[in-house]
Amino acid sequence: MKFNTNFFLKPACRKYVFLCLSGLLTVAAGKAQTPDKAPLKLRVGTFNVGHFNQGMKGGLEIRGKAAYPDNKAVTGKYVLGQMLGWRKWIGEQSLDIFAVEEWNYYFDQDSTFKATDELLKPYYNQIYFGDQHTWIYNGIATNYHLTNIRQKYWSNDYYALIADLKIGQTTITFISTHIPWQKQTHAPGMQGLLQELKKYPYFICCGDMNASDADQLLFKKAGYNIANGGNMGWFPTAPGDLARQGMMDGPNRHIDQIVTSSNIKIMHVSAPHTGLNDEDHLPILADLVVTW
Repeated sequence: MKFNTNFFLKPACRKYVFLCLSGLLTVAAGKAQTPDKAPLKLRVGTFNVGHFNQGMKGGLEIRGKAAYPDNKAVTGKYVLGQMLGWRKWIGEQSLDIFAVEEWNYYFDQDSTFKATDELLKPYYNQIYFGDQHTWIYNGIATNYHLTNIRQKYWSNDYYALIADLKIGQTTITFISTHIPWQKQTHAPGMQGLLQELKKYPYFICCGDMNASDADQLLFKKAGYNIANGGNMGWFPTAPGDLARQGMMDGPNRHIDQIVTSSNIKIMHVSAPHTGLNDEDHLPILADLVVTW
């Protein structure tokens, strides 16, 4: 059998092979490309998970423990069922980048399951967390390779976890943050975040802003796009307060947010009830379109 070597001798063919190999090497290096500067769509979400325990520290409370303190067949079954529910929900969202706040190292208060291993690692290869405090613990889960991981503190234990995503020659900065709710530190935290965002030509900032509606609109006033209070309106993410008042929505109940630079569009926003931890926070989910 004779092989046709003319293909490899033609300059145009050699150029074609070179371009193909270059593309493969670029992908292998983890630098995503969009041909001819085509828009890039990312499905992004942020969720203050409340330590899996309706906003109480230490992980999921073990129901049945008072009646069956030593019966793991009872308490363990409850924990496992809840954990599998969380795992299923995270997988169903199919998020490209998932920001979390008030994470907990262990899923449950008995320290049976490591939350990151059980809930994030089945779906994500790149998982980044900031400092772990009693209440504040921010993370980012994705299958993109992020670089330059750093933190910015607002006050006390409240901070932003910041990382860079390289898309071709463009850097998109991704932020998972938690702004203080306390009156004396909330305003400085918000102003600190607004100043930080000025540094980045492209950014996606997610988190629990603990913000009034007026404060959420400060992002819009600064020229940024917002998921909560933006083009699709308001999405309540503090359902516990509303339920106690018998309301579906109300002022200043839209405390979680996704903010982007003006060159990243926000579409398909939702704040769904999860059936998991819906007494403390609801997540904010959105499709983001990066334009060049």
